Amino acid sequence: MLRPTKLAAAITTAAVALVGPALVAGPAARAATPDKPVRNSIDVKMTNAGFALPKETHAGFVTFEVSTKDTTGHQLQGLQLHKGVSQAQILADIREAINKKTAAAGIQATQRDATLVGGAIVEPSTEVEATVPLSKGTYWFFDFTQFFLPNAPTPVFHRLDVKGPFVGGVPLFSAVVDQVETRGPRFRAPDRLRVGSTFLVRNQADEIHELTFERVNPGVTNRDLTLFFADKLKTNPFAETAARGLAAQSPGRFQLLSFHARAGSYALLCFIPDAKSGTPHALLGMHRVADLE
Repeated sequence: MLRPTKLAAAITTAAVALVGPALVAGPAARAATPDKPVRNSIDVKMTNAGFALPKETHAGFVTFEVSTKDTTGHQLQGLQLHKGVSQAQILADIREAINKKTAAAGIQATQRDATLVGGAIVEPSTEVEATVPLSKGTYWFFDFTQFFLPNAPTPVFHRLDVKGPFVGGVPLFSAVVDQVETRGPRFRAPDRLRVGSTFLVRNQADEIHELTFERVNPGVTNRDLTLFFADKLKTNPFAETAARGLAAQSPGRFQLLSFHARAGSYALLCFIPDAKSGTPHALLGMHRVADLE
């Protein structure tokens, strides 16, 4: 069931707040309603040798159609540097964030120095479409997995200049997944999601979050995941090591996810480190079992 009119209006209002007055100013913006989506897509094929992006695109909802043939998978991450912050600084922040000893300080610095706009997490079996609202400005995209490869060179930042007034309304979606703070980081999502449909993913918490889908064995419950992450479950609840989904986004951001993963039960997960403890959010309860049907 598609979202009701009131929710559509609320999301449009959120988009206005997110990208600024360009969405509602001027003749071009008058067409920017939820009923008149404008398709603006970028095909991104990610490999161990890198990927390519166009130099510029038009402001609006930009769909990154991301795929890979590499078994290790890739993660297209986008961000906008805050005023006065260099690439070298954000690289240092991220390196701190992925170090267990400095994770809390690193993720705090990352959130301070940049706005993470999301992107796509991919593996060979599943192409992922991440639709991101981008207002006029300069954005940088890189492969987050490069930070974890042994002897890998410094990740390459690809510049994407977004130009013009914001055009287009919020694309249609069939379900909402919220990233929230309720006695710790949590996902608020339906028990069942349709394969091949589009999900709106909103970060309503005060920390950076991601969303990955990883298939679990039949019958696995959310409590099983809690026990597993606490080292209290003897069996492995996961049916695979591959994951797909949306890259990290800052508080207040949202993006839309569309993919055609095989049907089954999946764990929705976030492994971004907590800004206070540095512990990955999944270990603090940010996991949710849902069925893709």
